[in-house]
Amino acid sequence: MLRTGVLAATLVCAVVAGEQKAIFNYIPGMELVQRQKGDQVPVMVNSIHSHEALVPYDFYSMPFCKPESSGAAEAEKLGQLLLGDKIEPSLYTLHMMEDEACKAVCADQELTRKDLALFKKRIQNGYRGNFVIDNLPVIGGSGYVGNTGEGSKCLDGAPRGWPIGVPKRCMKEGKPVINNHLDFIITVNEQTAGQFSIVQVNVKAQSIDYSAAAGAVCNAEFKPAGHPPLEILSTAKGGQTVKWTYGVQWVINNDIAWSQRWDAYLSQAVSNSSQSSHLHWTGIIQSLAIILLLGGIVAIILLRALHIDFNRYNSVESFEEQQEEMGWKMVHGDVFRAPAHAPLLGAIVATGSQLIGMLVVVLVFAMLGYLSPANRGGLITAGVLLFVMMAAVNGFVMGGLLKMFELRQWKYVFLSALLYPGMCFTIWITRELVILAANPLANTASFFTILQVMGLWLGLSMPLVLVGAACTFGLPALEPPCRSTKLARKIPPQKWFLSPIFLLLVPGSVPFVAMMMELRFIMFSIWQGLAYYVFGFLTVTCIAVSVTAVEMAIVGVYYSITNEDYHWWWKSIAIPGGAGIWVFGYSAVYYYEWLHLKTWLATFMYFESMLILSISIYVILATVGFFGSYAFVYTIYRNVKLD
Repeated sequence: MLRTGVLAATLVCAVVAGEQKAIFNYIPGMELVQRQKGDQVPVMVNSIHSHEALVPYDFYSMPFCKPESSGAAEAEKLGQLLLGDKIEPSLYTLHMMEDEACKAVCADQELTRKDLALFKKRIQNGYRGNFVIDNLPVIGGSGYVGNTGEGSKCLDGAPRGWPIGVPKRCMKEGKPVINNHLDFIITVNEQTAGQFSIVQVNVKAQSIDYSAAAGAVCNAEFKPAGHPPLEILSTAKGGQTVKWTYGVQWVINNDIAWSQRWDAYLSQAVSNSSQSSHLHWTGIIQSLAIILLLGGIVAIILLRALHIDFNRYNSVESFEEQQEEMGWKMVHGDVFRAPAHAPLLGAIVATGSQLIGMLVVVLVFAMLGYLSPANRGGLITAGVLLFVMMAAVNGFVMGGLLKMFELRQWKYVFLSALLYPGMCFTIWITRELVILAANPLANTASFFTILQVMGLWLGLSMPLVLVGAACTFGLPALEPPCRSTKLARKIPPQKWFLSPIFLLLVPGSVPFVAMMMELRFIMFSIWQGLAYYVFGFLTVTCIAVSVTAVEMAIVGVYYSITNEDYHWWWKSIAIPGGAGIWVFGYSAVYYYEWLHLKTWLATFMYFESMLILSISIYVILATVGFFGSYAFVYTIYRNVKLD
């Protein structure tokens, strides 16, 4: 325990000391891009998104100005396809260090009644446009939208993208408006004289009525302030003419280095979660300190109890005293008996081993910077591919457990290969079909993407599971320290705190508390469209949660076998895995407290995603608890005198 505390303290010190200096120097291989004055800067558009409706749509599914030949501007990674991202070229033209007061994107557009109705619907659901400039997503200015100046419903706090309009609830006149003018404020760093690199991109969306009555003229003398907004006329009155314009302002700030160009996204994530970075770090350290203190108390109690047990069991001098013995020594002939539904238990542990292997490698590469937000979709793509490659670990562990349980059959190996991926695939494909049925224009997975996922699963993951199991089948089985008897002992009545329901729900709250703060930070980043890349803190949190899960599992197993209940296998999984149930419960609290989803489809998508996350956490912590409990049980029975 002392070594664990020293190691954890060292990790915390390293994170706190080095996170602030090194967290943004995280893009190996991302070369500095410099341009000269007058060089053209490409502007790409990404899918429009909403934190209130969640379903993404292609940018040009809206009647915006569109180039003659659109289509994906780059080959999307698997992670981008799964997220619904689609980057395409645009008609916006920027030239380095050349300001523009007002410039038309294209000729005036005549929007039909159908177009206006679509705008109303998307504005009401809070959709935002997205630009990508020099690989940076634009940041919209936060504040009150419309002209009411009050009310949380009119507060725009989302940093990424820009609102395509203002809903009628935020306008005094009660009419929705279209944001048809964008002001780009682009910050550059002039490290070398005459050479500029883009370090930040902000955009401010405004609604301007360019009709003759309004007197607004888009030229070099244009001033965006003081013009009435472009209200959406009643769709029953026919179409409406819209003029799309934009302005550009270039700002030099040499205090922002190229390696710090993603700082704004992290600062937005911290401020929007009502925490400063200092409070975030302090909270993580306090959480870890509480976990280590709890672990120390548990370890001291458990070691003291085991010390008494070993002294009592190993100093027995008479046969009569042996007959009077009670406790975990009495079940030595049953404690390693194969559990009920052993193949299912083996599949859970093997899948958890696969997930743990994937998580460890992802965290290592993320902390090294190879999975930064600049590598768009790289984190999810790497996670999927590493999960597939770690299938060999799945097969290796499953094969070892099957040999130990004397159930060496290939059908159980196939169970391990199909169980978790099949569940995730079923939930995912159900979501895609529901979205497609409700919104045919939504960015759902294409047939080719589905074939890619199935190919990775059935064509690569499953064969690797079989190869891993074949390797284990050729090795000798792990022999337990004591053999199982032919007849199983009768289990005496158990105490209330050893009931399955109690063990499933209550002990799991401790690992959940250990992860709750970082979990909330991650959920806020995901569901509010922010960039999460504080992987140093995440690694420390994962270590702390794993240690806590093992400790709780060992304590539960110890008291179970002390009360002569040798059915500890499933308890070693249920006790730490219960944290996954707490995570799903917390997702419901987060839904009611923080999210403002407006459609049933968004609610369905949210809980479907959180269900997969909760099951994954259950499986990972269950696996950690199983291996810790098995090592504990194996050690105590190996070191006790058995007659």
